[in-house]
Amino acid sequence: MNSSKRLIKLAVSGTLAASLCFASASALYTGEITASSLNLRATPGGEAITSLPKGTKLAVISNSTEWYQVAVNGQTAYVSGAYVSWAQDCDFALGSGVIKCSTTVNFRSEPSTESKVLASLTNGTKVDVVGISKGWYKVSCNGQTGYIHPDYLTIAGGSTVTTKTANKPAAVGANVSMAEVSASGDVRQDILDFAAQFLGTPYRYGGNSPETGFDCSGFTSYVYKNVVTSIARTSSDQRATTKNISRDELLPGDLVFFGSGDNVSHVGIYVGNGQFIHSPHTGSSIKYDTLDSGNYDRRFICGGRVLAD
Repeated sequence: MNSSKRLIKLAVSGTLAASLCFASASALYTGEITASSLNLRATPGGEAITSLPKGTKLAVISNSTEWYQVAVNGQTAYVSGAYVSWAQDCDFALGSGVIKCSTTVNFRSEPSTESKVLASLTNGTKVDVVGISKGWYKVSCNGQTGYIHPDYLTIAGGSTVTTKTANKPAAVGANVSMAEVSASGDVRQDILDFAAQFLGTPYRYGGNSPETGFDCSGFTSYVYKNVVTSIARTSSDQRATTKNISRDELLPGDLVFFGSGDNVSHVGIYVGNGQFIHSPHTGSSIKYDTLDSGNYDRRFICGGRVLAD
């Protein structure tokens, strides 16, 4: 996965990949209501539409603020993220969906850009959304069951999952050949895909595995070890042993370091478009955040590059 050929390829395609607005892979995931009942709201903190009972499964489209954008019961709306836990991908009825694209989008046999194309669906095609797998919608269309990347699907009257609102890369699951060429086999995208599997995994001080939970550097070291190569365990050592870069130089898959002055106390993985994935603190879980938010903007120190470009 970290062969010289792939690293050479990054040097050629880095600018192109950035232009395709990489943010994060697989922001879409399955959530479950933990409160006895939870209001589904039309807007963040706005009017309640209905109440969802404990155990209700829903699609978490964006968790970048305390109000999660979700799809449930055939509609896209908002709930308080404090009462939504991560759940295993599974089949559950989400309602009807509509394809939204400029021309066509690939309907695939598996949730991967490298899987077989079952059909090309045109803009406006209606499908039944029957579950979530690895950040893709599982859908039924014309007697076939397959997968559509959420950038090209709306649930009822909701909005498509875009890079800005859903922390997702337009290049993953793309419906055009250029996006698939630039993203397929890209080690940076492999990092993002692998990291996104652990969305919702609880923070645990000293943790460095999915079974026990992760602290910040336990998460970054685990991802790199399983995708590219082993890196230092602590955030300060990760900074000391990587090529330090400015915020303007960041590429998806680079590390981002935070702290006070020159003392590093936190680390995450940059996903593009000013966003990163990380394991924040006790009481929280792995999620996406933005570098522009007040706390992280003030505490940002530098980026760290492991990959040769």
